[in-house]
Amino acid sequence: MAPRDLEDAIAQYIFDETPIYLIYIPEMTLVRRDVTLRHFLTVVRDVTEEDIQIQCVELRLSREDVISNVVRKRVRYAIFSHRWLSEGEVTYQEMTDIVQPSDPDSPGFKKLQSFCEVASKHGLTFAWSDTCCIDKTSSSELDESIRSMFKWYRNSSICIAYLAQTVRVADLAKDLWFTRGWTLQELLAPKRLKFFGAGWAPLTMQDNDKADYHVIKMIERTTSISSHELNDFIPGSHDVAKRMTWAANRRTTRGEDMAYSLMGIFNVILPIAYGEGLERAFFRLVEAIIQTSDDLRIFNWAGRPAVTNHPSRALPSSPRCYVGQPYCPPIRREFSLTNSGLRIKLLILPAELASRTHDHVSPRQASFQSEIDGVSITDISVTGDFLSYGDPVQDATADVDSIVSDYAFGVWNYVETPSGDPVLPRNCLAFMLMRTVEPVPVMSSNYHWSKNPWRKHSTTSFVKFQTEFSPHHICPPLKRFIEHVSI
Repeated sequence: MAPRDLEDAIAQYIFDETPIYLIYIPEMTLVRRDVTLRHFLTVVRDVTEEDIQIQCVELRLSREDVISNVVRKRVRYAIFSHRWLSEGEVTYQEMTDIVQPSDPDSPGFKKLQSFCEVASKHGLTFAWSDTCCIDKTSSSELDESIRSMFKWYRNSSICIAYLAQTVRVADLAKDLWFTRGWTLQELLAPKRLKFFGAGWAPLTMQDNDKADYHVIKMIERTTSISSHELNDFIPGSHDVAKRMTWAANRRTTRGEDMAYSLMGIFNVILPIAYGEGLERAFFRLVEAIIQTSDDLRIFNWAGRPAVTNHPSRALPSSPRCYVGQPYCPPIRREFSLTNSGLRIKLLILPAELASRTHDHVSPRQASFQSEIDGVSITDISVTGDFLSYGDPVQDATADVDSIVSDYAFGVWNYVETPSGDPVLPRNCLAFMLMRTVEPVPVMSSNYHWSKNPWRKHSTTSFVKFQTEFSPHHICPPLKRFIEHVSI
């Protein structure tokens, strides 16, 4: 008879850390967690109090740690990673006989059966597939499954990945499995991953393909994910920009899934709201990440901002906005997303629009220049739509036509000395800022001018420039350039 606290630990683990439904392979039926619990309670009946005490002494672990190890070793299931067929996948309703079961000769059923046969050969009694182990008619179960999927892949005994277009390891890079959004977490989360190609032939003789040199090198070249991260991935809000680029060229059937499929990678939770659209979902993802991070590199992006009902345009619209970002070491500084925008401290360098070219096909290429106490910063080329003095533009906050008054570089990677003084690095990274002025009538024929707050101007290219002060031009004190802005 297993100790009571071991039985309690198994119950908690199954209900908190494993899928809602699993396939019971011997009968090819779905079972709920209460059934899997009864099964695994029988699996640990041979574990005695004496066994636990011996492990505590030999492994120098606490009782809780020993019990946790026993639970994770005994509660085992396989998990499936694959590209869905255009039609014919076995559904939850078919597995539970709510509708007519699938034809045993259909491609979907054959694929599911082959997966279960492979899992059984690995000594497993239970398996999970996203096609049939989620009741998608239940919003609560669908929400839980999407939010928990990374965890379920991480806790599996083996992830069996079926690459239908691959015959040998050299073909990996061409398989569409590497182009899908959800398969990114299915690649990173499992500790043990086994690839099967066309006809369900194993691609290697390894028990774990994450230990195969040739497989890992091919995946590195295909995904730009290092071998260390492939084998020892730790979810969280660090290296945000780099991790976003892993997803940049992947696709999902539903736009929102591009954000939802990244929750586990960044270790954040979002309410699932299909119908909100990609940009709103991705905005909420980035918003959740910045609640857990003080690294400013999350704003190291270029392209179109997420357009939502939030006033800030400082958050990107998709992972593709991070592609090509200039390298920057971690910059940790306080910031917050408020109801008036992203509240952040920037070093503001007034800039002038030196020249621009008009092109009705591609975005405008503009050249800017700035000056720091007599030292010029020139020929900063930025791609975007820029306005010159006198160009009419209707400001969304005003009832009159406005003209562009000011541009500025909002340098965000400046360095603070121990005394709190800001110092410009040699390689500066900045937001392109813009503000407008509005004529405000004072008398019938006189006006004074009111300046709007700075706002981030979207650019297709990253805003970067170099500073180099000669012995005759020592970098001046810059505190007067520091501003708290809401962009």
